[in-house]
Amino acid sequence: MKQFLKFKHRMMVIGFVFISVVGLSACGQSTHEPRIGEYGENLVNSVLLTPTEIQELNQAVITKPKDTFDRPNVGISFSGDHARNPYRFVIVAKGTVMHEGRVELKWIGGVQSEASIGYQPEVFQAEDGHKYDINQPVLLVIGSDPFSVSEKGNGMIYGIHAELMEAENFQFQSVEVQIWQGKAMTYSWIYYLKFLLIFMAVILGIYSLTRHYAV
Repeated sequence: MKQFLKFKHRMMVIGFVFISVVGLSACGQSTHEPRIGEYGENLVNSVLLTPTEIQELNQAVITKPKDTFDRPNVGISFSGDHARNPYRFVIVAKGTVMHEGRVELKWIGGVQSEASIGYQPEVFQAEDGHKYDINQPVLLVIGSDPFSVSEKGNGMIYGIHAELMEAENFQFQSVEVQIWQGKAMTYSWIYYLKFLLIFMAVILGIYSLTRHYAV
């Protein structure tokens, strides 16, 4: 019985590590807007938020919505092409620092085809660790991990939806939502760490199972 509980505990830890890593992609302060080759070979689509939408984002910074359905959101769509994989979703946020210190933006969203009902949510955030002066202009580039569309999804319209979860010490001036296609030079280090930890979790899980049944 003790061996079973130990085994169960190990698998719970493995599962926690797996879930924590899969859902995270982080970027931060940038000196320039995305360029060709950084997030993909081609800019497939881009949408610039309206002044009204920017105002809603800034209001959410001051007064955080109590209901998740009241969170301000951004969205963009594109036509899927399996031959042009992978794709990346990028948010380019320009703004100023409200008071001296750090800034943070956290979004949650995902990709959904016109034929699907829901999507697998992903959290992506910008928390670069820099300490800013009051009213200092800041450019934050927040990108998702690369994702692909299936061959069956060729020609389908895919929509990407993202909600603002948290925003600290940042006043939005403009937000551009982008879709990039093709291989990129810039990949989040978390993207590689994720697969390393998944691989380690699988190996540890197999090892634990082997020891459990060997006893």
